[in-house]
This record gives sequence, C-alpha cells and structure tokens, in this order.
Amino acid sequence: MRKILFLYFLFYGIANGQKPKAKFSSDTILLGKPIYLSLSYLHNGSSDLLFPDSTTNFQPFVFQSSEYFPTKTDKGRSLDSVVYTLVTFKLDSIYKLSIPITFINSKKKVYSDTAKVKLKSLVKATDISNPKAKISTGFFNVPLDFNYPKVLYLIVIIGFGLILLWAVFGKLFNRIFRLWQFQQKHKKFVSSYKKLGKSSDNIENVGKGLVKWKNHLEWLLKKPYSTMTTSEITKNLNNPRLEEALKEFDLAIYGGILSNHIPFAFNILFDFASETFKDQKKRYKAALKNQ
Repeated sequence: MRKILFLYFLFYGIANGQKPKAKFSSDTILLGKPIYLSLSYLHNGSSDLLFPDSTTNFQPFVFQSSEYFPTKTDKGRSLDSVVYTLVTFKLDSIYKLSIPITFINSKKKVYSDTAKVKLKSLVKATDISNPKAKISTGFFNVPLDFNYPKVLYLIVIIGFGLILLWAVFGKLFNRIFRLWQFQQKHKKFVSSYKKLGKSSDNIENVGKGLVKWKNHLEWLLKKPYSTMTTSEITKNLNNPRLEEALKEFDLAIYGGILSNHIPFAFNILFDFASETFKDQKKRYKAALKNQ
C-alpha cells in the first residue's frame, strides 16, 4: 500500500513531463536499511521500453528487488512505472542516482532525472568531537553447543568403515600382528641375553643366561628344554659345538669355575637361538597363511 501511494503522488507530478522521473520514498536513508526508488516514464504508447533490472549498476546502491506495475494508457500516452528496493553501505552525506530506460527498437537510452537522498547518521556530532568510552559490561564465557548428531554420524561412518576394512583385510592384519608379536618376543630375548653376556664374569649372570636361553628355546621348538639337563639337550639337538658350550655353563654354575671360554659359550648359544628363530619364523609365517 505504501508503494502504491508513493507512485500515485509521483505519477501526478509527471503528467506533463517528458523525462523519466526517479524519486526516493524518503528524504533520508539509514546505512544498511532498504529504501524505495520509484521510476516512471510518460511516453508515446507505441514505444517498447526496457526498464533497468538486477543487472543494472545502481551505485552507490545495491539492488535488492523490484516491483513492476501495469501500463496505464490515456489519449495515446502511456505511463510505465516500477519501484526498486535498494540499500547502501557507503558513507556519503548525499546519495545521487540516475538510471536509464532503453527503447528496444532503436536501442536509444534516456536517463531519468537525478534522485537524491541524505544519509541519516545515528552518531551525533558531539559524540565525535567529545568521544567517551562506554562502561564495559564485563567478560563472560559463552558455552559452545556440542553437536551430538554430527558426532554420532561420524561415529557410525567410522565404525562402518572399520567393519568394511576388517572384512576385506582382517586376515592380513591378523597375520601381520601375530608375526610382529613373534618377532618382538625374540627381540626381547636378544636384548636381555646380550646384557647378561656382557657380564659373563659373574657366575649368577651365567646361570641367568642359561635359564633364559632354555626358556626361549622351549618357546621356539615347543619342547620342555627348561627342565632338561645338558646331556638330554645335546642328545635331542645333536650339535657338538652346542654340547661344548653347555659344558662350560655347567662348569661355571655347578663347579664355580669361570673359564676364558664362557664369552664364546654365550655366543654359541646365541647363534643357535638366532638360527632356530629364523627357521621357526618361516614355518610360523607359512602356518599363518594356511589359516
């Protein structure tokens, strides 16, 4: 209704004019607030006109919308009109705007008269000349909302992905993990056994080294070597070098005699355990593939 009344008074004022008429709905404008611009043209009824649309440059304003009104013809004269909704964000004391209407047949453009509007500032001149800081309301924390639906969605997607991944590669992951565990157990043996071998001048460490070697061999070959005597082990393994090395351990543990051959005996047992591990690793790997 406000737009129609606005156009009525504008039409009345251009009844005898030849130039397109442009007029703002108000004398003042607020920054960022919409304002109406009416554009009307009284012309020969036989003319085909093209009014500005959203592609037109309305600087210093920004186009928001438009509303076209039916053509009114009287005694061979036609009146076309449109109301634009514009907004501006530029700081000027006075805004001016003149926009063209195009004759479709001849491509001729005729510009409207210049519409003017003033900026209504909400800041007083006294506030600018004598600025005063406002009292702070203090700081307070604003709690963030937790997006439960999004988190639940992500959990479902990740869970589905893990299930799909396990279905495709589960057996492979299982073989890799179990083989890694197998290797880690041997690495722990190597680390602790070598530490004892470096202090082979201590009878207690010699005893610990032999116990550790027997336990590791029992795990690798799945036989009760931890409870076997030296003679039982040598009969079972049939290795002359290993037999001599075990005798050196027995001499130190049970006879209390540490010979110069103990470090070599440590190395012989270690080499045998390492070779046994390599052989058992191949067999273990093959067994995992067949599962």
